Amino acid sequence: MVRTPQQIQDIQQKLAKIESWYHRIDLGDGIETPGHFRMADYLRFYNLPERMDGMRVLDVGASTGFFAYEFERRGALEVVGVELPSWGDHDWTPRYRREFEQKSASDKSNIDREVMRDGFTVVGEALQSKRVRRIWKAIYDLRVEELGQFDIVFSGAMLMHVRDPVLGIQRMRECCKPDGRLIVSISSIFPDSKESIAKFVGEWNQCNWWQMSPRCLEEVLQCCDFDRIEHRETYTLQDVTGKFHDPTFVCHARPRIG
Repeated sequence: MVRTPQQIQDIQQKLAKIESWYHRIDLGDGIETPGHFRMADYLRFYNLPERMDGMRVLDVGASTGFFAYEFERRGALEVVGVELPSWGDHDWTPRYRREFEQKSASDKSNIDREVMRDGFTVVGEALQSKRVRRIWKAIYDLRVEELGQFDIVFSGAMLMHVRDPVLGIQRMRECCKPDGRLIVSISSIFPDSKESIAKFVGEWNQCNWWQMSPRCLEEVLQCCDFDRIEHRETYTLQDVTGKFHDPTFVCHARPRIG
């Protein structure tokens, strides 16, 4: 892809109009989105296939799109990025929801555009994406009858933000092919514990609910019909300032045979 100086300037102007970014993504020509997390630095921990040619991939909680467009770059035939329809559709606490509902319709629309929509769109346009599309659903509403099944179902650092991660994993299981795999990462605790431990980390103004020990996540996956756990990895996720540190567990899970 060869860009003219005007095209580079146009992309930079579009990026500057968006205040909220999650992923820091290299768009080429020295352009990088101003996100909090440069996930390219951590790709090695996810053990993704080098090539995904012919694969259907479901990215649940795609945010501003780093992984979705990375799957396309690796040759995926189709990538479906799942995102909530609106900011208000998060599993908010009652107190936060009351405050949020007091905002004007215009303010709510601006939040949705800034946080939920525009970043992903601008990145796709800049990368000239052809095989990534987005759908607007809560994880609880994923249905195989509508979406079909996928070779890879991906959930990156998202399960701590849903009130019922067990139901979320069950819904992702429905959409995973019998010979497919779930690749999941989660904010983790007690990495060496032999006990299955989940920690409540809810705050009234944050959509955070649960952290799990690796053993806990593996047992939840097995309970949800992913009985073959593969590629375990633990790393510490940092934001671009180096001030935020989050121990993270990644694993691959395969569906039960028979």
